[in-house]
Amino acid sequence: MKKLIYCIVCSAVVSHLSGQAERCERIYVQTDKQLYLAGEPVLIKIITTDAGPVPLAFSKVAYVELVADTVARLQIKVELASGTGAGQMMLPADFPTGYYRLIAYTRFMRNEGAGVFFEKKIAVLNTFQPDFYPEDAETGPHFQPESTSSRIADGGVADGVVADGVADGGVRLSLQPDRAIYAKRSNGELIIDGLPENIHTLSVAVAGKDFIPVSENGASLFRQHTTGKPGGNKPAGLQGVEFLPEYEGHVITGKIVDNQTGKAAVADENSVFGLSFPGDGIRYFTGHRTGTCDVRFITSGISGMNEAATVIYSVDERYRIDIQSPFVTRYEPEPAPVLRIDTAYYERLLTRSVALQVFRYFSDVDRPENQDVSKPLFKIKPSMSYLLDEYTRFTTMREVFIEFITGARFRRNAGRQEMSVLVRRGEFYDYGSMPLVLLDGVPVSGHDAIYSYDPLTVERINIYYGPYLSGGQIFDGIVELTTYRGQHADFIPDRSTQIITYEGPQLPSHWHTPDYSDDTVRRSRIPDSRHTLLWNPEVETDGKTSIRLPFSTSDLAGEFQATVEGITRDGKFIFATAIFKVE
Repeated sequence: MKKLIYCIVCSAVVSHLSGQAERCERIYVQTDKQLYLAGEPVLIKIITTDAGPVPLAFSKVAYVELVADTVARLQIKVELASGTGAGQMMLPADFPTGYYRLIAYTRFMRNEGAGVFFEKKIAVLNTFQPDFYPEDAETGPHFQPESTSSRIADGGVADGVVADGVADGGVRLSLQPDRAIYAKRSNGELIIDGLPENIHTLSVAVAGKDFIPVSENGASLFRQHTTGKPGGNKPAGLQGVEFLPEYEGHVITGKIVDNQTGKAAVADENSVFGLSFPGDGIRYFTGHRTGTCDVRFITSGISGMNEAATVIYSVDERYRIDIQSPFVTRYEPEPAPVLRIDTAYYERLLTRSVALQVFRYFSDVDRPENQDVSKPLFKIKPSMSYLLDEYTRFTTMREVFIEFITGARFRRNAGRQEMSVLVRRGEFYDYGSMPLVLLDGVPVSGHDAIYSYDPLTVERINIYYGPYLSGGQIFDGIVELTTYRGQHADFIPDRSTQIITYEGPQLPSHWHTPDYSDDTVRRSRIPDSRHTLLWNPEVETDGKTSIRLPFSTSDLAGEFQATVEGITRDGKFIFATAIFKVE
């Protein structure tokens, strides 16, 4: 039965892929700026299209890597909804100075090779390292201060205000701040005119202007993203689809490993593979073999998680599952120039470095690693629920189940304790021998661990009568135990279970912007050291052709650049920039 259901699911995927055979998936990435200091977040907006490029809502996860030479230094997953997503990549304070390749792709795009991945360059300066010194003009290559002509090359205006943007075959629009010069801690507005009514997605960023050349502008990058770099493969057809698309949710792969040898192995034919994300509610997924030693879990609704548990249900504890990285990680080398900074920028870098340290101390940025937004897999009520404090507290789990738990029990089999749960078989109920047992969300294969667990640490026991279907696997009910702290304290899993840290796909996080129309807020002694003044990855236009977007300046002075990027439903790119000053 379970194999039949899994085959039906796979057939649905193949059928869907047949309709996608001529429509390849592509990615475009916008960042809030191109020059960063070590310790800053890289804010990212993602758009997926076909090769048309018409917006495409297919994959649910995008992968972004920051690559130096051939190896990825940072990696994140971003959840996609309706073909768009947003996330952030936090640069560590010890991140080395240099140029980096920001590479993005979906799992489905890997079937065509890295040649079709999106790629742009960003620069990172580490002002915390003691060996960071601005290069003198006579010591080697460096970047001269920008001329007026270079500053307006993308449509900007050197002294101030308006910048019309247009991509070849794209949409012409006007982007204009309501003033050319702003005071610190003041409110302003961006005025966008000429917007089409059929916008698929639109984003806006306002950040300090980059003072060294890094990458091509958005219009040029968008033209390239449909074809990629030379070396991409043509779609291989259904026979060549090694990487199934993540049309439902994040696909997690694992390797079956022999605990005795530490090498990849083939588990018993009747083994059942499980993956669970501990937390409130049940988030359990059944895995399936994709090769001799490989297992695949198709998950959904998983994001911002910190802990995951894998298990192999088999006759012994010989095997385990090691989760594999979903990233490419290694790439072909690409030469990059050495990043050296002219002394003319020393004061600006010093000011920005101090501001960054203040920002990190006072910032309340909603960092993705602190998010815990995953939802339970299902919301059915348990057949029986026992809040143990309402009963006589016993000191052994055996007594707890004998005295007042209905529909679940322990029984001894071949010298080991096994748990049984009532399961409906036709018109009658019987005790089944294959329940799903969870302790704070951690799947338990050896029930001796529950039999000997301290019941005084358990707050509640929920019993779900069977059958319960998960990914084609049928369980004879569920026994869910939750402790007071929810951290499965003192639980020692057997060798077939592994508990690891796992980072799920990111959801968009909020970028805080103060409202300085309130005089009390404006006069606050709390520093405002934002270098990125505004980041809105999903601007709502409601079909209007003209909109005004509010923003506020910070305690930093200098030139700032506003950038608007997006795409229409028929695949036309939207791009515009404008420059203003803060004094």
